[in-house]
Amino acid sequence: MDWLYEQALRQFKEMDQKRRLILIHPGYLHARLLLKTFLADPACLYVRFEGQALLDSDLFTQFDAAEQQQWPNSGAAPKALILLDECDRAAPEALERFVSRLLQERDEARIVVMSRRLPPALFADLARTSLAIVPVEPAAMLPNYLELERRKPLLEVKAFGAGTVMLNGRPVEVWDGTLPRSLFFYLIDRGMATRSQIFETFWPDLTTREATNVFHVTKRKINEVLGIDLTVYWSGFYHISTDIDLNYDVALFGEMVRDSAVAKPQDAERLLVIATSLYRGHFLDSLGMEWAQRRRQELAQTYADALTALGKLREQAGRPHDALGLYVRASAFNPHREDLARSIMQLYRDLGMIDDAIATYRRLEAELDRTLGVAPAPSLQELRASIEQDAVRQRA
Repeated sequence: MDWLYEQALRQFKEMDQKRRLILIHPGYLHARLLLKTFLADPACLYVRFEGQALLDSDLFTQFDAAEQQQWPNSGAAPKALILLDECDRAAPEALERFVSRLLQERDEARIVVMSRRLPPALFADLARTSLAIVPVEPAAMLPNYLELERRKPLLEVKAFGAGTVMLNGRPVEVWDGTLPRSLFFYLIDRGMATRSQIFETFWPDLTTREATNVFHVTKRKINEVLGIDLTVYWSGFYHISTDIDLNYDVALFGEMVRDSAVAKPQDAERLLVIATSLYRGHFLDSLGMEWAQRRRQELAQTYADALTALGKLREQAGRPHDALGLYVRASAFNPHREDLARSIMQLYRDLGMIDDAIATYRRLEAELDRTLGVAPAPSLQELRASIEQDAVRQRA
């Protein structure tokens, strides 16, 4: 079961009853697990909005139709859970007015809002009195947007996958070209870089004067897109400004993997579970620049190592099926690693999956022959022979 799902349920149950409006965090990828749980409540009214840029009248019409269909004889709605799905289809101001009226008219109901984007209009007045967000887990890139009245702007950067950027809970999507976006991710990922490092990465064929001009123009575009100054220059390096509260998935991933190596088994497992959940695709998989390709390979290897470490913890805890799944996923990144193949073969054998164990050896054998021109280690050959004998005995 998704660990964030358990945390979301706990936060929901422990929430102050005065918080009658619950926003399911737009960044929580498995929100449908919560949807299924809420729908199991017989007192839940479910409204899934359809259309685009819905106005007040559209929202009330669809709400009334859903209520009539699900509670045809209820009259005034009983104390219940009202679940509003796909609220991003509504115009923001219309959604705020609609929800405010529901809170007044259904004063015993708790209202759950599900939206693919943060509904900004809800934060004007409701956040101070009625609104709560679940799940909240900063380590998993799920910040509490109700705390945005802080001094620093919150910059959320997710570089695993295509790459997304949020500033104070709102997406940054227009970059005025690919170069500002690429330089932005480079600066975020490096944390600090000299001018020569930047020039060698982006403009190796330009003179220093030409590269300087292009760099400053591009850096200015980044600041204009964000509406804040991203970097400061100090002691020969461009740093991410200390006036920004940066939440970066790659940095969180690396930190948790490193910490897991020196943590107690139970703490290490939790750190690795969170770290691997952050890896939602290869690093900036749409960016073809050489620096991004190198970083992509490095992070993929770290991810495979994290899967392997988590697999070992699960195997030691007597959870062979979980361990096997993790080893197989790690092997997809490292098809030539003999230690992984050995662990997979042994678990397959222990689980009575003899054919799969032999197939694992054959794939390793073919990979080593193709890439290195060598055969698997003698110990692996002996393990394969032992498993083949098991297969003969099973058929006898």
